[in-house]
Amino acid sequence: AEAIKDPTSVTFARHAGSNLLVVGAWEESALGVLTNAVVALAAQNPVGGTNSKQSQFYILDGTRPESPEAGTWQRIADSLPHKIEVGGPRDTVRIIGEVAAELARRESATDEDAPPIYVVIFNGGRFRDLRRGEDDFSFSSDRDKAPSPDKQWAEILRNGPAWGVHTLLWCDSYNNVTRMLDRVAMREFEMRVAFQMSAADSSSLLDNPAATRLRQHRGLFASEDLGTIEKFRPYGIPTGEWLEIVSKATS
Repeated sequence: AEAIKDPTSVTFARHAGSNLLVVGAWEESALGVLTNAVVALAAQNPVGGTNSKQSQFYILDGTRPESPEAGTWQRIADSLPHKIEVGGPRDTVRIIGEVAAELARRESATDEDAPPIYVVIFNGGRFRDLRRGEDDFSFSSDRDKAPSPDKQWAEILRNGPAWGVHTLLWCDSYNNVTRMLDRVAMREFEMRVAFQMSAADSSSLLDNPAATRLRQHRGLFASEDLGTIEKFRPYGIPTGEWLEIVSKATS
């Protein structure tokens, strides 16, 4: 935090809208926010602890191969003893299908005590299977056709949080956000982080143009539930040495 207070944080509660959207071109800052979020969530439920609800994580990693940050998500997964599956754009259909099936099971069995699941989508612009379908306004339907990944993801966003299934999404631009989310789906993200962007994009995302004044290594966290906007400094990407300490502490 920039003010004298506890560190800026988010809480994933079991109610509608409890998803996190991160928007902005600064890949390093976005990666710092989301990797530290995953570590923190895992640390709250250490494997072998007294709490039997072990968090599960599905990481859809859209980091480009030429990026200096490539491989970071796999290092995070290798450092934590929790169930963490890392996949790329080609794994979208399978991973979203697995999560959607588990959500359907929880709803059918009224399993309100199931362990939390976190779906992290890093660099959403690369996941074409999750873009809004071109048939959204079509009047035709095929009941025998399997649901598309974008429709399954919309269901996860809408109903998942109440059953402990939460999404954390980073897009490098607001334009890519609109390719994935319509206005209704945007409402499912009550928690939003913005890095520097145009006044128009900031107003669309936060109802406030404040993100246009941000400099590097600064972000804004907006909570729709609390009606607050807070400036903060993102944590850096976890180092190998720190991940070794985390591994020992969570196993």
